[in-house]
Amino acid sequence: MTSAAEVRLEQLWQEHALAVLRYARRRVDPADVDDVVTETFTVAWRRQTDAPEFALPWLLAIARRVAANHLRARDRRAALLSRAADVAEREPSPQPGAGEAVAGALAQLRDDDRELLTLIAWDGLSPAEAAEVLGCSPAALRVRLHRARQRLRAVLAETDPTPVPDAAPQRGRR
Repeated sequence: MTSAAEVRLEQLWQEHALAVLRYARRRVDPADVDDVVTETFTVAWRRQTDAPEFALPWLLAIARRVAANHLRARDRRAALLSRAADVAEREPSPQPGAGEAVAGALAQLRDDDRELLTLIAWDGLSPAEAAEVLGCSPAALRVRLHRARQRLRAVLAETDPTPVPDAAPQRGRR
């Protein structure tokens, strides 16, 4: 059974999805376009009681805010990688160029792996503290950390076949 809300959302999609898609293409990276369109219509679904009769300007205003959030997130990631590279260059490294290698390897990891590794290695959090930040149990975080470290080692091994030691010393378990 289809509700009136579902019918209205379908109507909005049919009438305006292409316009929202074109708008998103002009404002965000190609990889983010589908996410912006999807998030725009998700917000429209939640706020459809606010939708005016002619909804295109309203949808584009939503898309504008969603796109801005994506651009801010991209800028934060770039700033984090830049800071990571700066920190890695300032830290004494066992090999020349190791800071660039680590920063490059981190850039190739998924966002959640990168965040977890930097919370532990650069922010100095214990696994229990990082688990609190990420909203998971300490046991789940230790598993995620183990897997993230394995993925980091694998990426580093692709660029340099010499063995990679553990990146951060283990602190006491909490």
